[in-house]
Amino acid sequence: MRLRLISAAVGIPLLVVAIWLGNPWFGVLLTAVALAAGLEFLNLAPRAEAHPLRLLGLLFILLFTLNGFAFTGADYAAPLLSGAVVLSLLLLLARGNTEGAALGWAWTLAGILYVGWTLGHAARLEVRPDGPRWLLFVLFATFAVDTAAFAVGRAIGRRRLAPSISPGKTWEGAIAGLLAGLVAAPVLGALLGLPLSLVESAALGVAISIAAQLGDLAESLLKRSAGVKDAGGIIPGHGGVLDRYDSIVIPLLLVYYYVILSKG
Repeated sequence: MRLRLISAAVGIPLLVVAIWLGNPWFGVLLTAVALAAGLEFLNLAPRAEAHPLRLLGLLFILLFTLNGFAFTGADYAAPLLSGAVVLSLLLLLARGNTEGAALGWAWTLAGILYVGWTLGHAARLEVRPDGPRWLLFVLFATFAVDTAAFAVGRAIGRRRLAPSISPGKTWEGAIAGLLAGLVAAPVLGALLGLPLSLVESAALGVAISIAAQLGDLAESLLKRSAGVKDAGGIIPGHGGVLDRYDSIVIPLLLVYYYVILSKG
């Protein structure tokens, strides 16, 4: 817990400053996060007996992430995806090794979509006039959910939520995370001056809580299939970048499409 708090005390202010200052600072941070998370994801593959195309995967993760910043103009997501599919197949063909080819191809494309495609939404959100405030909203709501679920689960957790996937997660922690999202979202919405009613922000808080915990479990499933506890060790007390991003990925998509569809 001490290491987690120290890492948060250093990392969160840097994150807030980068988001508030915008580009190029946010772009540099997002690119670093994308490449680190992408490398961790692709490095899980050999443990699951897969051999992805790491360099190609990292290249397209970078391109998908940067494409988000161009969303106000041209959107190159479709040609990027087409390029990723075709080039990865051609490179696998050049390898000439049939053993594990399909699994390596699947891991390569999964990394591109799971990291690059989803992180591109953070860039798309940030370039909006109100984007930094929405990014801070989803990040801090997710942090509140994670913190409450972890602390309560460690303190009083008894009933295992998904023992075969993540033995440390409990129903008590999950309920605490749900309540934290319900409380934190309206407070954050008011502090950030977002155009949300109390009902809207509370509903978003519940949705973010569920989404965050499902995202966390989904990454735990991938790590379990690879036989590892953490995707990396770059963040003391937290594991790797992917271990922090897992609970943010689905809430980020949720809030992005909520903003686009309901706020214009």
